Amino acid sequence: MKTLTVEEAVAGLGRWLDRALAGEQIQIRKGDAVVELRPTQPAQSGVTEALSPREALRHLQEDARLRPEAAACYLHEVREERLAAEDRRPA
Repeated sequence: MKTLTVEEAVAGLGRWLDRALAGEQIQIRKGDAVVELRPTQPAQSGVTEALSPREALRHLQEDARLRPEAAACYLHEVREERLAAEDRRPA
């Protein structure tokens, strides 16, 4: 197992990725935190064919839009926070 600092990992990222893909355990330490480089299976998004850049952008925009239910919930939370803040103000 190889443990690297962030600086060491950045300096040789391609090499460390290749070694992790080959099965070597590679860890990166930042302060008390440690992360591990390891291969995983790509996420299955349900899309079996490649999207054009325009189609991919359209999918991202659709996912980012606030749905009516979420918007209503957000507005309710904002209203409650404002009312709570007004109750805390000195008269």
